[in-house]
Amino acid sequence: MEYLLLIIPVIFIFIIVIRTVKFKPSLIPTMKKKHEIDEKHAIESLSSMLQFKTISNPDPHKVDNEEFVKFREYLKSRYPKTHDASTFTLFDRGMLFHIKGESHDKPIVFMSHYDVVPINGTWKGNPFSGKIENDYVYGRGALDTKSSLNAIMEAVEFSLSQGKIFKQDLYLAFGGDEETYGTSQQKMVKYFQEKGIKPYLVLDEGGAIVSKIFPGVSKKAAVVGIAEKGFMNLKLTAKSSGGHASTPPKDTTLTMLSNAITKLNNHKSFKLKLTPPVKALFEHIAPHSNSFMIRMIFANLWLFLPVVKLIAKSSGGEFLSLFKTTQAFTMASGSEAINVLPAEASIGINYRLRPQESSSEVIERIKKIIHNDQIVVEADDVSEATTISKIDEAYQIIEKAISETWPEVVPTPYLMIATSDSRHYHAICEHVYKFSPMDVSKADLAKIHGVDEDISTENVINGVKFYLNIIDQL
Repeated sequence: MEYLLLIIPVIFIFIIVIRTVKFKPSLIPTMKKKHEIDEKHAIESLSSMLQFKTISNPDPHKVDNEEFVKFREYLKSRYPKTHDASTFTLFDRGMLFHIKGESHDKPIVFMSHYDVVPINGTWKGNPFSGKIENDYVYGRGALDTKSSLNAIMEAVEFSLSQGKIFKQDLYLAFGGDEETYGTSQQKMVKYFQEKGIKPYLVLDEGGAIVSKIFPGVSKKAAVVGIAEKGFMNLKLTAKSSGGHASTPPKDTTLTMLSNAITKLNNHKSFKLKLTPPVKALFEHIAPHSNSFMIRMIFANLWLFLPVVKLIAKSSGGEFLSLFKTTQAFTMASGSEAINVLPAEASIGINYRLRPQESSSEVIERIKKIIHNDQIVVEADDVSEATTISKIDEAYQIIEKAISETWPEVVPTPYLMIATSDSRHYHAICEHVYKFSPMDVSKADLAKIHGVDEDISTENVINGVKFYLNIIDQL
């Protein structure tokens, strides 16, 4: 019996070590694929696109629709072969190009959007200059995301000019209201449904090539979203008879809401869970870590998952948000005068819903935690977490195109924390992927929706080549 007690731990350790040793990268080295494209044309095209003030605004009266019309006319004149080969349909400000292939069994959809957010802060130059300087193209939308639209149009135009005939139908779906959660892409999805069109693969903006994504991994990673977290804006409202501040009751609308905030903030209601997209991220990127300890932990998540969750809790930020539904208190309103008790007060909370957790489940949990019938809980702007796209031969098309464009990076699936128009396509497609073909730093990412947005000309060129590497597989 004593020997058995000694043998069991030894076997246990042996299994852990063997699993760690076998936890190695499985990627086969890929040669960079060359395309003799007109690089100057691609860079100048993006420069021109950035000069159109296609600014979205929640208030439709503040949108300069003429700029959107001019942008669409520019695409028509800049890419004549694509225009001639396509059937064009307009959905609000959204554009849908349909290029017929030899078959319509497995249609492909390339997505992007050409609307941009308003200008904020102080820029060093004209945000709509499209200026080309020091190997960068400057302007609002350079990163988000006229660059990907430019890459798609350049790649398709080049392919058609080379006599390319597509095996499958190709759709180019460009939203014009993505930044304001508009409906143009939803209408396109409805159009596909009505026509009985079921896309085989959808590719939209999303992850990119980033550095230092994982402990001990020196290589850059190309993160491809296979799912998106959902979002929900919640409003908590308390009402009373109000009154003068000189004679306050024990509980006011504000104290009730304060108690609710305290309960929600301190309650351990949102459990950490390893969902398939996050598990896939670990399986693809962790084997590249130079740390034996890190590889051991992630090769044996069946044992060390509690340790990983503990690390996530202590580190917080983006790593923690991969595991759970997050809760952020963002807005508050009460009395307009400091000596008047508010008859009505409210707070706003933003939730980002992890996959496999619905908004209705979260709302019911919140009501139980608050446990106050005098507080009304209302949900607004709800978008559920998406389904999880398959990691199969369709994903491998994206993976191969990445490796042929950037052989030195590690492609990996991941969970998108932000949202994109492609979330609507999960209803009609099992292969919806989110990847922006560009190599970006933290400083670059800070420019998205920020000031002095720009993109390197190298990224512009590689973006075109990335889509060509996809097209070559189609």
